[in-house]
Amino acid sequence: MSKTRMHLVMIVALLLTSAVPMVAQTVASQGDEAKLIAVLKSSEASRQDKIAACRQLAIMGGKDSIAPLAALLGSEDLSHNARYALEPNPDPAVDAAFRSALGKVRGLPLVGVIGSIGVRRDAQAVGALTKFLSDSDVVVAQAAARAMGKIGTTEAAQALQAALPQAPAAAKLDFCEGLFRCAEALAAADQKEQAVAIYDELLKLDAAHQVRGGALRGAILTRARGGPKLLRQYLRSDDYILFSAAVQASRDLPGDRVTKALANEMGNLPADNQVLIIQALGCRGDKAAVPALLDAARTGPTPVRVAALQAVTELGDAAAVPVFVQLLDDSTAEIAQAAQASLATMPGREADGAVMQMFQSGEPDKQRLALDLMSRRRIKDSMPALQQAARSADARTRQEAMKMIGDLGGADQLPTLLELLDGAQSPQDLTAAEQAITAACTKAKDPLAQAEKLAGRLSQVKPAQQTALLRVVAAIGGPNSLKTVRALVDSSNAEVRSAAIRALGSWRTADAAPDLLALARKTSDSAEKTLFVRSYLDLAARGDMTLEQRLDMCQQAGSLVQRINEKRQLLGILGKIDSPEAMNVILPYLRDAEVQQEAGIAAVTIAERLMRGRGPWPYAAELVEPLEKVIQATTNDQIAKRARTLLQQAKEGRRKK
Repeated sequence: MSKTRMHLVMIVALLLTSAVPMVAQTVASQGDEAKLIAVLKSSEASRQDKIAACRQLAIMGGKDSIAPLAALLGSEDLSHNARYALEPNPDPAVDAAFRSALGKVRGLPLVGVIGSIGVRRDAQAVGALTKFLSDSDVVVAQAAARAMGKIGTTEAAQALQAALPQAPAAAKLDFCEGLFRCAEALAAADQKEQAVAIYDELLKLDAAHQVRGGALRGAILTRARGGPKLLRQYLRSDDYILFSAAVQASRDLPGDRVTKALANEMGNLPADNQVLIIQALGCRGDKAAVPALLDAARTGPTPVRVAALQAVTELGDAAAVPVFVQLLDDSTAEIAQAAQASLATMPGREADGAVMQMFQSGEPDKQRLALDLMSRRRIKDSMPALQQAARSADARTRQEAMKMIGDLGGADQLPTLLELLDGAQSPQDLTAAEQAITAACTKAKDPLAQAEKLAGRLSQVKPAQQTALLRVVAAIGGPNSLKTVRALVDSSNAEVRSAAIRALGSWRTADAAPDLLALARKTSDSAEKTLFVRSYLDLAARGDMTLEQRLDMCQQAGSLVQRINEKRQLLGILGKIDSPEAMNVILPYLRDAEVQQEAGIAAVTIAERLMRGRGPWPYAAELVEPLEKVIQATTNDQIAKRARTLLQQAKEGRRKK
């Protein structure tokens, strides 16, 4: 390697080591710029070296780097890297370099240079770019049109307008895009007359729909006074593209005149067009549209009525509430559903009052609908009415009201709910009261305290109510509640005893495990034993206990497990306990034909985890005998193969130890 080449490699390596901090906005020293420029100029530097140098110069390049980077603008390999390094440089000499390159480079590098001139918005380049608008290379013409648009001056717009009639078909959209950008820039610079002239010219073109639609929108929004008039003209257009563009523009056009124009034209249009105007009225937020929207909601095609209901709801005017209530009984189901949705979401106390008035009508169907709306609106002031409805003669109303009390209320409603539970006569009433009590308790700040109160009440209520409360208490849990439930397992009432057994079997915390184990050992009823054993094993499978606790529970359950599903459940738990002791509990099941395969899989799975990775393995010696037993007992070739591999590892580990 030459000394020059070696020197360059060292420079690049040194610079690249600082690349990360540079990207992280660390300012490099000016001395580094000279080294990077040397890389760019060197014939010995590789392409990757020069790309890396360009990246660094994009961050800290100054005046001295402009000429070396400009020299690369004609390079097929490095032109884009050089441009990206030059574009952020604020020095005016960069613009001069790009303009100079226009007469020198060709092909894709030329397209790139034109693009960079657009990025920098160099107004002095308009004259030079104009000739490229008629270039025989369509890609070059397209790039020039887009760059002129980014520059966005009057001169750029005039050049594009002059070239547009002769623009090749493939570049037409790019020329239009350039003119759109010019119009936006001119409007932003308060040169609105010129911008309007551009939009009007584009609107006359036989061009793609996005050009015509965009031109009309710009023409409406940019006009100082004539926007509403032009809007009204195109609201009557048979051209749906232009009609929809006018409606879209109306969303951003302020003033009552616009709202009035939309409302006046709405009734004379086809349904699809009406829906578009209605949606625009809803988005404008002008409540002056409410009367017209309510008229549209009452009569006409269903899609129009639904859209009007949705739009007037967005405006949130209380005048709409009586119409919503009226349309709840509409013969068209879709309208009735839309009215319900509007009444459910309409803000304000007027809508709350309408719902409460419906509820107080005494008609069961209206009351049930009002209950649903109370829930959707979360009307907490409705509690007195709900408590009254919970004692209604109509069963459905009564039950829905009870559920609502639990849904909207909290622990403060428990006395009322317990009273309703005490008076419940039918299973449906009991279920509704139970659901409400559960909801109220779970929302309380201290659910366990509420469960204890319910548990203390168990001895005071009738058997049917006891069973309901037992389910609530089981759903919440708690150590004190557990004692009460456990005591009721010995109840003389078969219904209560059964409910207590099911409650204990569904207990969610491990403190129920000793009781479940004791009951499983005590009972002579096979169905009860199965419930207790499976519930006990469910608790043993929980991940919030230590491995030792889970192993101990499995060992305790071993003598009680009888059914094949219980055996599989036990082996599934043991297979996740990484200890040789768990394997010893599994081994007897290798002689059980029903679960021999499950036992083998559990054993080798534990061994694989205990000897994962490179040795030494602490448990290697303890695994030898269990693995030998697996090999002797299993009839499954895959299990035997896995066990032999593990046995060999265990023996080697034992010798090393």
